[in-house]
Parts: sequence; C-alpha cells; structure tokens
Amino acid sequence: MNGMKIGLLAALLSAASAPALAQDAGQCELHVYPTLEGQAQTTSLLSGFGVIGAVADAAGHEDENVSDAEYLRDALGPRFQVESFQSIDLVAAMNLPEGTQVFYETPIADRDITTEVRTRLGESTAPCYMELIVTQNLYLKRAIYGRSLNNRFIFKDFRDGVTEARMVRGRGGNGLSQFPPETPEERDAANADLRQAFLANFDEYAARFRR
Repeated sequence: MNGMKIGLLAALLSAASAPALAQDAGQCELHVYPTLEGQAQTTSLLSGFGVIGAVADAAGHEDENVSDAEYLRDALGPRFQVESFQSIDLVAAMNLPEGTQVFYETPIADRDITTEVRTRLGESTAPCYMELIVTQNLYLKRAIYGRSLNNRFIFKDFRDGVTEARMVRGRGGNGLSQFPPETPEERDAANADLRQAFLANFDEYAARFRR
C-alpha cells in the first residue's frame, strides 16, 4: 500500500517538476524533496505538573492528536508543499545562483535517509547540485500560546566538487488562526492559513542564506 501511495505521488509531482533539459557545465540544480510526515500535539495546563500530568495530558488528547495529524498529512501533503514553493521565488529566497533550475522530487518515506545521508539523493551528476528537504510538519496546540505550525528543513550543498554534502539544518514556527477548520466551509481559509504559516516558516529558515 505504501509503495502504491508513493507511486501515485510521483505521478502527481512529475507534472510540477521542471523539464529535464540538457545541463551546461555551469548549470546549477536545486532538487526539492517534500515530506510525507504530519504530526500533531495538543497539550493543556496538565503538562506543567510533572511526569504524571504529562502522561494524563497525552492520554486525554490522544484521539484529537491522531485526528489532527491525519488531517495535516492530507492538507499539507507533498503536492501542497510543492505548490507553496512554486508560489515564491525559491532561488532568490535561498540566495542561490541566478538561473538555478528547480526540480521537485518524489518524497522519501525513510526519515533516516532524508535527515542523515550526506550523499546525493538524486541521480543527477550536475557539478552545481543542491538539495532542499522538508523533514517535519508539526501542528501544535498549546493552552497558553495557542495554535502554530512548525517545520524543519535541511539544505544539502554539493557545490565545489564535494561528494559529502555540507548540511544546513533549521526550523521555523508561526501561529495559525484558521487551521484546522471546524466546518467544510472553512477549509479554504484554513488552507490559506496553513500555506502562509508554511512559507513564513521556510522564510525564517532561508533568511540565513541571505545574510
């Protein structure tokens, strides 16, 4: 079943990928890997009362967390992430060389591969080659701080002929006001809220490349 799901995602994302053109020696490529993950965590004031309180809090919100995580995986799935990135100038946001081509790749389900492997995930042999990997989508609901979306990213830089990437890890976290929706009529507003938070989180992460 997982193999079928990833296969379908590959077909969906292929339409969003940049065309496969012959590469010049100086052509730069950025390969973007969205994530399949979606996690949710709701906590109340109980979590402030030590281990017993934290256990009781987790048990009390278990069904809600499962439901929110399932919705997040669907709402902020790979296609949504790709469309969000396509709505901005990704190359400029990361201060990459002008003319860098962006390729959107099939998500990789194995987190050990996406977060730890320092060699290329793609088959391209372009000398100017980079990867951007989304490694986490996390919805948080806190008793005091309210709702927010947190994302983690990894940039892998293979320029200058290196075979093991220089890796830049980071995260972003921004508040949500409309997500998750309480009625079907609120879904459009909730999705717009989610996209805004996702892109704001990415901009927080990408700001380091523009300094």
